[in-house]
Amino acid sequence: MDFKEAEHFFIYGISIVDSYYEKNEPHASYAPWNEDNLFLATYRTIKQNTLVDKYRCFELWSIIEQVSNLNGALIEIGVWRGGTGALIATKAKLCDIEDTVYLCDTFTGVVKAGSNDSFYIGGEHKDTSIESVESLLGEMSLENAQILKGIFPDDTADLINEEVFRFCHIDVDVYNSAQQIFDWIWGKMVVGGIIVYDDYGFSKCDGITKHVNQLKTRSDLIYIHNLNGHALFIKIS
Repeated sequence: MDFKEAEHFFIYGISIVDSYYEKNEPHASYAPWNEDNLFLATYRTIKQNTLVDKYRCFELWSIIEQVSNLNGALIEIGVWRGGTGALIATKAKLCDIEDTVYLCDTFTGVVKAGSNDSFYIGGEHKDTSIESVESLLGEMSLENAQILKGIFPDDTADLINEEVFRFCHIDVDVYNSAQQIFDWIWGKMVVGGIIVYDDYGFSKCDGITKHVNQLKTRSDLIYIHNLNGHALFIKIS
């Protein structure tokens, strides 16, 4: 972007970062979640424990079924109060997936915010506790989920015994954290395995947008941008 273009954005009071974002209002009306009573019941149970909307939750729910015939564990990094983690574990249980669902969080808020992040400075979303997640998992009888408390992968990766993964949900809000998670897990993802970035389409998480955009042209993956805000990497080699 040259000076004149940059000047244009600032004249109208629009930051350069915000100029790449706008409110999406698709006109499609098919709502497949309304056909899935098990999803609706699960969502009602977990919705007070998540900041993730129904549309992204349903995509996670659907993807777990898509990877049910693959090998490997499942992992979520960025659990907050456990809503999406419990939803993922519920669907894995319904699909007879016997591998562990790992739920990783600091429980002290966002970490590793840096110069690639315009909004986050660290410590956000600390209004949670490991006890709140344990309570939700117990309420839903989800013995297939294991909570790992600490910074991932720095503090807790050594607690994971599995060598391969079929699914990874990254909901960490900031660039450095996402980058280090990708570097740790990509070589462990099976072909056909899926990484979901929760924060890709949101201006306050521009570090995640930047991270995904730097990787999306790799030859070993298929990249999908969903207008609900998700970005997906599907491993192909």
